[in-house]
Amino acid sequence: MIYQQIYEAFQGLSSGDQSELKRCNLKKLINAPAYFRVLKISGAKDNPQTQRILYLYSGIDVCNDEQSTSVAQALFNAGVKEGQVLQINRSGDNSIDYLKRQLTRCNNIDMHDLGKLSQFWGDHKRRVLLKQFILLDNHPA
Repeated sequence: MIYQQIYEAFQGLSSGDQSELKRCNLKKLINAPAYFRVLKISGAKDNPQTQRILYLYSGIDVCNDEQSTSVAQALFNAGVKEGQVLQINRSGDNSIDYLKRQLTRCNNIDMHDLGKLSQFWGDHKRRVLLKQFILLDNHPA
């Protein structure tokens, strides 16, 4: 799966290249040499979907095992409030930056769930994230 390839390519970079990507915002990422190294290693295409996936994978605790949690569950477990998730939903063009700020608080985020969310990021996915967060079984009514 492309999510795994992008993540492994990121993990295979030097610590300097990883740091460069962690410091980049989404607009600066597309001109970072480390971004092109990830494309070369992973075989991913140079498109907005790949850019968003790599942007969110850099600097966030992502895993691919039984202990991983969905993005909504990880946000809840990290103590993110409903109002903050609602703000992600309402942030428009800045929503992915706000999402990344919240995700840095989280642990063990499922790689495929985060990859799918970032690949198809838009109004619908923001709404789905809010819905999943509110409908969690352990979420107070």
